[in-house]
Amino acid sequence: MTFGRALLVASFALVLTACAASGVPSPSAIALAPSATTPAAATDAPQSPGPLPTPMSPTASPSPKPTGVKFDTQVRPNADESVAEITQTVTWQAPRTNGVMISVYGITKCIAQPPNPSPATSGPCLVEHTPLPVSVRRLLATAPASDGSASWTWSEETGCDVGLPNEPDGPAYYAVVLAAYSASDHSIFAIAEPGGWYEPGPDEVIC
Repeated sequence: MTFGRALLVASFALVLTACAASGVPSPSAIALAPSATTPAAATDAPQSPGPLPTPMSPTASPSPKPTGVKFDTQVRPNADESVAEITQTVTWQAPRTNGVMISVYGITKCIAQPPNPSPATSGPCLVEHTPLPVSVRRLLATAPASDGSASWTWSEETGCDVGLPNEPDGPAYYAVVLAAYSASDHSIFAIAEPGGWYEPGPDEVIC
């Protein structure tokens, strides 16, 4: 069986202790764990979460891609550990320009996973230069570039799967990207968290 789901469960050790009988991280689609991944570009330009930016002329200089990007997840379980409040945050060092907005998207497919991976193999869900059509993006947060960070929070029952905030029945996301928007143009994507996939071996038990 192929599990094309994210494997970023490091920050969920507190609430996912019983998920994997063999000690292998669950490949279920979950909220992503802390990372300081170096940002990378995707080939297609993102669409604005609001009105679309004015198309760039061939000679226009696009907004710079966000740099110095880091990703973090904080999990705060309630008293009986049955429900957890989950906060994810993306930070960036640049741009910090007034009038520029940053939009953060969750990527709802593990795009880089091969169709028939070998047992006990793994890899990232998103790699540099991967096209990101609108159909695989979910807007997670927006913030002025001058803020240097954007966060989103939701609550979930503890267990193996943690989906999108405020969308318990919606798609999970497997990677996180961001882009800068000005009044007239926008940057390419930077990868905040590439996510990951894992194909279990024949004797492994996965939650």
